[in-house]
Amino acid sequence: TQYPKGFFDEVLKQLIVPAGVQAGFKVETANKKGSDVIQSTIINDLCNADLVICDLTDHNPNALFELGWRIAIDRPVALIRAKGTSAIFDVDHMLRVYDYNSCLWRSTLEHDIPALTEHIQATWGGRDSDKSYRKILMTH
Repeated sequence: TQYPKGFFDEVLKQLIVPAGVQAGFKVETANKKGSDVIQSTIINDLCNADLVICDLTDHNPNALFELGWRIAIDRPVALIRAKGTSAIFDVDHMLRVYDYNSCLWRSTLEHDIPALTEHIQATWGGRDSDKSYRKILMTH
């Protein structure tokens, strides 16, 4: 990874939480404390969450698995990644991805938070669309 330790925690705190709240959502993460089996917590959260935000920045296999799970159950997922992240062919050609500035400076957040809020709202607004990734693939 090219990002320092703690980078994705900062993305969550400084960008995702404010944008999610402004979009009208309660923002939670699967990184919870306790003795639950983390995979079970993640799968249950993926199934039950109204909307999931998936950060594709690191092409993390876990994130891609979780994205696939969300697509398979045909539930809304808002995709984000840091600017400069290379494309993922099967994703970028079918779904909108919001590219945020990885600097996370106040000046960049002033642009990215409202723009990500709109991206989240658009994802939520399109949740019943006939053009979901799963529906498109199932009809061809």
